[in-house]
Amino acid sequence: MADLNEHEFASPLRSKILAGGIIFVFLGFLVRFVQLQIVEGPTLSGAAIEQGLKRIEQIPVRGTLYDRRGRVVAASVPSFSVAVTRQDFDPYRKQTLPLLAQLLGVDTSFIIDKISQGGFYTRFQPIKVWRDADARIIAEIEENHDKLPGVDIVTESKREYVAPVRASHLLGYTKEISQAMLDKLEDTPDSDYYHPGDVIGTTGLEQVHEKDLRGVKGYDFVAVDAKGQRQSRLNQGRTDVPGVDGESIQLGMDIDLQEYAEQLLDPYHGAIVAIDPRNGDILALVSKPDFDLDLFSGKTTKQEYQEVMLDPSHPLYNRALQTRYPPGSTWKLMMAAACLTTKTIPFDFKLTCPGSFTYGNHTYHDDAVHGVVDIHQSIVRSCDVFYYHMILKLGIDSMYKYAREFGFDQVTGADIGHEGSGFIPNTQRMNKLYPRGWTLGYVVSQGIGQGEIGVTPIQQAAYMCTWANHGMWVQPHAAHRIYNVQSGKWDTVAYKTRRIKVPDSVIEVVRRAMLGVTTEPGGTGHAAQIPNSTIQVAGKTGTAQNPHGKDHAWFDCFAPFDHPRIAMCVLVENAGFGGAVSAPIARKLIEYYLTGVREDPPPSILPNTPAYEALKAQKYGLGSTPKIVKTNTAAQPQTDLKPAPSPVPAKPQPKRHAQREVWMDDRKRNG
Repeated sequence: MADLNEHEFASPLRSKILAGGIIFVFLGFLVRFVQLQIVEGPTLSGAAIEQGLKRIEQIPVRGTLYDRRGRVVAASVPSFSVAVTRQDFDPYRKQTLPLLAQLLGVDTSFIIDKISQGGFYTRFQPIKVWRDADARIIAEIEENHDKLPGVDIVTESKREYVAPVRASHLLGYTKEISQAMLDKLEDTPDSDYYHPGDVIGTTGLEQVHEKDLRGVKGYDFVAVDAKGQRQSRLNQGRTDVPGVDGESIQLGMDIDLQEYAEQLLDPYHGAIVAIDPRNGDILALVSKPDFDLDLFSGKTTKQEYQEVMLDPSHPLYNRALQTRYPPGSTWKLMMAAACLTTKTIPFDFKLTCPGSFTYGNHTYHDDAVHGVVDIHQSIVRSCDVFYYHMILKLGIDSMYKYAREFGFDQVTGADIGHEGSGFIPNTQRMNKLYPRGWTLGYVVSQGIGQGEIGVTPIQQAAYMCTWANHGMWVQPHAAHRIYNVQSGKWDTVAYKTRRIKVPDSVIEVVRRAMLGVTTEPGGTGHAAQIPNSTIQVAGKTGTAQNPHGKDHAWFDCFAPFDHPRIAMCVLVENAGFGGAVSAPIARKLIEYYLTGVREDPPPSILPNTPAYEALKAQKYGLGSTPKIVKTNTAAQPQTDLKPAPSPVPAKPQPKRHAQREVWMDDRKRNG
């Protein structure tokens, strides 16, 4: 074959093909360049920045809780958690997962489960796999930091209870938010606030005032290397978003009264609710059995939680708000007011009590033959026969109407949450309960607060406030003031009040009878009198029949009679007569609150944390329980509110983006 010269090899056709190929490749590069720089530029640029940056969430300090005298009840202290960022942490990398599990003292499956539970949210959001880490864990993780990419120690806070009280059901507790809670918040403004691993108020005041106490999260932006390790702050911290610490709350609770109430009720199952009738402040709220709030502060194991949940005494059950007990003879106050207001009976009505009442083929027995009694004596001596007659005259629909007027069959709206409404029967409800029919014989016992009637202790305490206030119902509430970080002032919490539709003359008749319960011969509440004192206690005993055991003992009261400063309900389950068991407890608490004289010495064993022990040791001495009968703990009783110290912000506080939600309808302010 003949040799081709240079011109014959580089023919025009071959030159055109080569040039076309070069142009095609160039156009391909040009199109890809345009796509990367113009079309996808912003997206890729953001991804690059995000890959080189880490947003560190700063959890605000939860607001402090003070009592009515400005003493700290619950505060937040620093706590450290081990967090994993999925973007940087490879659980299948050799030694990474086993090393972390070894340092934490857990199985590798525990860490994988934690990551799986929180990992759906985002690869860049730190997931807390171990809360409340001790110094050993922190030191070992920092020492092995290079071997644990994506593992960090994050700072948050946990509750520390520094007052010598439990107040478990009043304060409530916080815990790590569950997936079920996150699902409920999905379509709410809070859906962007909470992430897996966050702590949220779950019960009690902590839950109801969550938005006040939690604060606003802050964010720090830091540059990281290829292993996700922190290198420097972005723009020297100028782009960081500062957080806002939670708002502190001053409670109406008196620590000393709460502690004494817990001590007196400790041997029993039951509840005590004490309220300042002048403004609805809850002075003390006890439900026994209770539990240690420290259990839910920091790290709570599944076993610890199950032990409380499965406890047969049901310590998590709030007997002050969630129960439904028959009120017994305390119901007679409402019955008397309803009968007089509706003119079912005149003010001078009298009736002979032979000691029993027969209706149809059933006889209802009283505890004594009271003879001729009027409305006053029917309350003082607690005559059942009188009110067997009254319910048949009044009727259950009128009883239902006036029970609602006094706040029964509805929640009080106390800012403690999970409140029951009780149950008051009427014709419609009786028809549903007994679809096969019922007669008036079914309702006779309702006249003395038995049968289908059910009330809660907090309703009974509000009931007492109404009598103390001459017919003004006031809403119970745990929080008295909330510290506004913007204004630097304490805002008084709003609450509802309303005047019940009962004439003043009727109110006065019943109030005088309540005073007679504790002062007159034959009164059932003599055990509530304070010896050698001018303080007059007005109240009513109640002994509610219990088909499952001994009767429940009630005592409802207020004092002093002329200028009431405390209203109270004491309920002791399965304890017998209210006048014998509950009335003495009420007397001790009233005397202590109004005079400072404590009949029983303080306990030597504290119910809560080591911080309590130090506080108690300082207050009552380091020895055993003082062997005394009477202890005067205050020369001058101090029952009125004292302003709590204003929290000092640790750093400048930016303006909050959302106003604090007010949970009450009535915006009335009462200083």
